[in-house]
Amino acid sequence: MPRRPKTSNPVATSAAAESAKPQGSKTAAIRAALDAHPDKMPKELAEVMKAEGWDILPQSISVVKSKLKAKPKRKARPKAAASTAAASTAAAPTAEKAVSTPPKAADAVSFDSLKKAKDLAAQLGGIKEAKAAVAALSELLD
Repeated sequence: MPRRPKTSNPVATSAAAESAKPQGSKTAAIRAALDAHPDKMPKELAEVMKAEGWDILPQSISVVKSKLKAKPKRKARPKAAASTAAASTAAAPTAEKAVSTPPKAADAVSFDSLKKAKDLAAQLGGIKEAKAAVAALSELLD
């Protein structure tokens, strides 16, 4: 099938027509319109925006509006390394395994440290006494 020849006179757009077109993204325009008219329904808001030169459907406004109201999603927490290490040592206490430990956060406490703290609290007579002993130790070190 042969191609059609190109037209020699393309339709030219004037500078005035270019400046009359709205600039920016539709979503940003919808957000601005929602801020300006929070009491309007999506259908009414679509009419207002159409008068401003935007070609936006009420459904698009509803989607943006619902995204603004939605709560941010929480990131999944990483599993605790201490619980997996305790489970592996409890399952095979005699077997020695070379377990690679993931890098720890600055405020992470190892399982061994927690066991030692529990033993110290038991020796001192309870958590309150252990806290008092740690407070006294911190005063001595300062």
